[in-house]
Amino acid sequence: MPGDEGLSRNPGSLVTPSGPDAGYDLDTAAAIVEAAGRAPSIHNTQPWRWQLRDGALLLRADRSRQLDVADPDGHSLLISCGAALSLAALAAEGGAGRPAKVERFPDAADPDLLARLTSAGPQEPSGQALQDLEAALARASDRRPFSREAVDQETLEQLRAAARAEDAYVDFPHGRDKLIALAVAVSFADREERDDEAYQAEMRRWLRDPAVHPEPVDGVVATAVPHVQPGHARHTDVPVRDFELGVGGAQLIEQDADEYAVNAVVMTPGDQPVDHLAAGEALMRLTVAAQRRGLASCPLSQPVDLAAFRVRLQNSMGWVGVPQMMLRIGHPTGALLTPSTPRRPVSAVLDAWGPVPGGMEDR
Repeated sequence: MPGDEGLSRNPGSLVTPSGPDAGYDLDTAAAIVEAAGRAPSIHNTQPWRWQLRDGALLLRADRSRQLDVADPDGHSLLISCGAALSLAALAAEGGAGRPAKVERFPDAADPDLLARLTSAGPQEPSGQALQDLEAALARASDRRPFSREAVDQETLEQLRAAARAEDAYVDFPHGRDKLIALAVAVSFADREERDDEAYQAEMRRWLRDPAVHPEPVDGVVATAVPHVQPGHARHTDVPVRDFELGVGGAQLIEQDADEYAVNAVVMTPGDQPVDHLAAGEALMRLTVAAQRRGLASCPLSQPVDLAAFRVRLQNSMGWVGVPQMMLRIGHPTGALLTPSTPRRPVSAVLDAWGPVPGGMEDR
């Protein structure tokens, strides 16, 4: 069928399951992968690949989409994949009605095999799962300035609880000394990256100008980048990543926008691949919880892009855990954004025997 050229076909590798206790069939797998594709990823690289094998859905790292300069150790790639994994599990439960048993890093000899999802059997989705999935599919990284309305403490505790797991948790730095230390660490990382010509060139390669890329499937599009006029910088506690490098932003913002945002930091006990994957899952849970409460969010990865940056941030803040991802969370200045950033078609990310059904690759 048209559009399925990206599928890898391996006769005999896929058994299409049937019956209530069977694994995922191709239709279900395609729907799960389509939903998982809405996960956030660094520069919208979408560095994941899925395989359907004998009813199990396998998540693999796509190293061809790893950023050489901004992500030399694959840290951000794994966090991106962790977010996709979390969303896939949510889609399996809330969308397909077949909750997933998730096994992380199931093969020590194959480190790029990040997770195996197997069906736990049919189950009526809970109201929370349905609402979480709806929020997840409506979520988008909001790079606009946030309003000056503060996020109340009760909401912060709800966000903390939603993101927390045995292997990841969220810290909300507060207090003058902590915020100053955080701003200094982020400013240092931001300056180091912006002064690196190779870093800037890599970022430009992932910017999508509608005049050049009329129908992009990845990258950061100009319509999602706020335009900051010269001499009218955004007034933020910590610097945000500036994507206006060769491509002018198309999101107009008020001049001299003064905003308030909560800085959320996803933490893990260690700094190994298993921690990076877990941090991505926590990141997804946190953004979903924020969306459900009418809050906007946007990842801010400069201070954690490189291992040296993470160590510097950890030491300057006096944390025991390792900072894996930072987000800005706040009240949006307008309506909550709906997904507008492009995504690769299912046929480009799902390997299975046979075509993706129903034309899903065109959605």
